Amino acid sequence: MAHTPRDASRRLEPDDLHWRCDPASLKPLRDAQGTPTLIGQARAIEALRLGLAMRSPGYNIFVCGPSGTGKTSTVRTLLESEVERTRPPRDFVYVHNFDDPDRPRLLELPGGVARRLRRDFEALVEQLPEMIRRFLEADPVDKRRRALERDIEQLEERLLADLEARCEAQRFALVQVQMGGVQHIDIMPVWKRKPIDIDELNDIARTGQGRVPRLAETNRRHAELKDELRTLLGQLRRAVFKLQREVDELESEAVRTGLAEPFADLFEEYPIEGVARWLERAARWVAEHRHRFAEDSDEEGPVREEPPRALRVNVVLDNHAGNGPPVVFENFPTFTNLLGTVERPSDEARPTVDFNDIRGGSILRADGGYLVFNANDAVVENGVWRALSRVLKTRELEIQSPEQYFGHGGSTALKPEPVPIEVKVIAVGDDDLYRMLYAGTEDFRRIFKIKADFDDVMPRDEHGLRIYAGHVHRVIDEEGLTPLEDAALARLTEFGVRLSGRRDRLSTRFSDLTDVLREACHAARTGGADTTTARHVEDALDARRHRHALPEDRLRDVIDRGIVDVHTEGRSVGSVNALTVLDLGDHAFGQPVRITATCAPGHDGITSVEREVELSGRLHDKGTLILTGYLRARYRADAPTALAATLAFEQMHDELDGDSASLAEAVALLSAIARVPVRQGVAMTGAVDQTGRVHAVGGLNEKIEGFFHVCRVRGLDGTQGVVIPAANEEHLQLDDDVVEAVRAGHFHVWSVRHIDAVLARVTDLPVGDADDLGRFPEGTLNRRVADRLAELSDQAGPRCGAARR
Repeated sequence: MAHTPRDASRRLEPDDLHWRCDPASLKPLRDAQGTPTLIGQARAIEALRLGLAMRSPGYNIFVCGPSGTGKTSTVRTLLESEVERTRPPRDFVYVHNFDDPDRPRLLELPGGVARRLRRDFEALVEQLPEMIRRFLEADPVDKRRRALERDIEQLEERLLADLEARCEAQRFALVQVQMGGVQHIDIMPVWKRKPIDIDELNDIARTGQGRVPRLAETNRRHAELKDELRTLLGQLRRAVFKLQREVDELESEAVRTGLAEPFADLFEEYPIEGVARWLERAARWVAEHRHRFAEDSDEEGPVREEPPRALRVNVVLDNHAGNGPPVVFENFPTFTNLLGTVERPSDEARPTVDFNDIRGGSILRADGGYLVFNANDAVVENGVWRALSRVLKTRELEIQSPEQYFGHGGSTALKPEPVPIEVKVIAVGDDDLYRMLYAGTEDFRRIFKIKADFDDVMPRDEHGLRIYAGHVHRVIDEEGLTPLEDAALARLTEFGVRLSGRRDRLSTRFSDLTDVLREACHAARTGGADTTTARHVEDALDARRHRHALPEDRLRDVIDRGIVDVHTEGRSVGSVNALTVLDLGDHAFGQPVRITATCAPGHDGITSVEREVELSGRLHDKGTLILTGYLRARYRADAPTALAATLAFEQMHDELDGDSASLAEAVALLSAIARVPVRQGVAMTGAVDQTGRVHAVGGLNEKIEGFFHVCRVRGLDGTQGVVIPAANEEHLQLDDDVVEAVRAGHFHVWSVRHIDAVLARVTDLPVGDADDLGRFPEGTLNRRVADRLAELSDQAGPRCGAARR
């Protein structure tokens, strides 16, 4: 390989500036059968398939990559075509915990059984009122109840008759007294043949209203009889309580016996662990609360609950369909939507919650299958990511309301049994979020062991072109768009190359590609065309650029009118046109900016105005500081350097970052030091290192096109052009107007590998190489720089003086 001098630059030919897609080469790809449906993400698809196949805990998948690269659509395609159910489906229901109502019980059932259980049990509950009334009104029960009631009545009559006889013998009477709406038995002395309250009798004697013989004896006997009455009433209460207990046991046994047969049918129908225990406990509860069923509803009173909430079945997961593993796409991953909740009742008559208020979320609906959601949306929802991580780590879902989870007011004591969860989670996010979660939480690494990293480019080979052709025609078929000519497909492919930033790559931002396709087909249909041509695609691209280019047009206008000073002809000392890119998110464009440099004797070194006023980022500051190392290594390696130089981006008021302007800064600085003018019609971009080598930068196409526009408005004279790093040649995919100007010789693009090549291009002076002693030849640019640096060092003071090279 021949040696290329480092001061040599290469003039790029038109074919170097834009890759052309031959429409004829696309026709066999378009007509081929079996066009791939997956969009050129071999690495990511391999990771996805591994994650979907692994059944071990923690093999959840985090899909990351740039927006618009088809992450979600690829996941959807794989889930639709390449997954199978690994176990039978199952249902989950919550039922009342008769021993601890605040701890609802969870029943796990085979898929499709839950709704049948709910239907059959509720059908039984609807029949309970009629059945229980029949059980309680049966002759054996009724006879035994009446017999017990008669025993109590007879005991009451006998005891009261004995007490009444003793009272009459001692001139007292048993009377019924009304107090507070309730009648009770009392003992009163008889005075003047009428019962009178003992306190009233004492008042009559005390006030002299009447004669009451043997008052003290009467009070004593009254107290004794009251004691006997209390004893008798206590005996009656105990007898009644015993009767009620016997009647309760009688009725309860009758209901239990009567319910044995209908509940036995359910036992036989659902021989499932946990269900039998719950049914047995439910039967006991019905017997204990039989009167809630047996009582007739009163039209004027509260309506009887139909059915009682304790006897309901709350199905939180129903897999009755059972067609393959569930695949759930959660578009709104809020706490409630994702994890479920315990709903607060809207009915003020029911201030508390119970198991019927438990609602499952999408992670429960995905049990036994796959849950897909946007991780960037989930992570901004309060508590969602933390709660989800806990579920995936423990493989158990504790359904809570958000208020209960966060400990806010109005929380409930309800704590349902946790649901065992078996789900594969596929979180779709971006690279920044993945790195943040991976570095910030240990749990993340344990529960997301698979990373499916989507690239924004793919090789521009036959397979990639086949994918492009297949995608375009699939969209046309699905959306009924106007058919595409081969030339239009070729233009779309060239657009994909431009998006990728490399001529040997195609962009995988299929959302952008599809939008251009739709807009081109719309333009064709609006114009009455039967097919979409390359002109329609070009018009769609121009329209998109026009919609988003208002800031660019405003900036170009102030440059064109000379408000922002950019020189495109002549020569100037210490002034260079650098190329920058403004990326507004929806639109990026190049902006030429004038960099100026001044120098004088001093000890301040190189000062960046942008760094001093904090308008520059760290990468830009790094590029500026590298210049100090370059000057020292190249020109003053054996002596101290005294220099006070200033670099400034003129009329640049926004923050800037990146080191792509360091080449232009170096040229401006060397021009100012050597007092050599540089051509203003040549703009440049590149990052220079401490040895003078020029390295690749980003945004080449936008930068070149931005400077080309300025030159075209002011008049192309054949001397203008742009210098770029040689490493960036493969990134060029310039607009046609730039390519045609280069073809006509009106504009130029040069590539360089070393700063010497740039200096030779813009100064028209020999640059000069140092000899073995580090001395540059007379009459060269580098000799001028070295001599000037020595002169400035001498002027700065004796401590910095040094012999000239």
